[in-house]
Amino acid sequence: MKIMVIGSTGRTGKHVLTQGVNRGHEITAFARRPELLADRAGLAGVHQGDAHDLEAVRRAVQGQDAVIAAVGGSRIAATLITAMHEHGVRRVVMTSSRSVPATRPRLAVSLAWLFFREAYVDLARAEGMLQVSGLDWSIARATMLNDKPPAGRVHIDFEANATGGAMQLSRADYATALLDTVEDPALIGKALGICGPR
Repeated sequence: MKIMVIGSTGRTGKHVLTQGVNRGHEITAFARRPELLADRAGLAGVHQGDAHDLEAVRRAVQGQDAVIAAVGGSRIAATLITAMHEHGVRRVVMTSSRSVPATRPRLAVSLAWLFFREAYVDLARAEGMLQVSGLDWSIARATMLNDKPPAGRVHIDFEANATGGAMQLSRADYATALLDTVEDPALIGKALGICGPR
């Protein structure tokens, strides 16, 4: 599969690049500062640009089979939706947060919204845009991310509140879940809640 990765120099995106190449996908990195890519071995291409710039996204998305947005937001969703429709690219997976739909645990969710309200409102807007876009979308809502070694497994559910798993999730495991999601047509039109394993 030809996959463009937005946010490819970020702490999650770099794992998506490495794991995607190891799976045999043709991975194209899209980044504002591609010079930060530590290892370009095996990449099918590297595009420099801002994901808010429609022209840059248009150039990068052409010829792809899918897009993984390892960073989310409404402006990114807007440019992706337009560019993907123009070039007939349908499959997109975008990152989000479990806190966007969550109501429990009430204290933790309330504190998260107190400190990150603007970001969560924007993520909620991005989710809504994808859900009515007509694309083959999936939304991957992560819990609290860390840079610990991967556990090799995650807990996934499709509820507003987590049905199990741990509140901490390694970025490497999250990247694995993002790639698993983009590969699985059964997850089209689904919003996944992704937690660390117990």
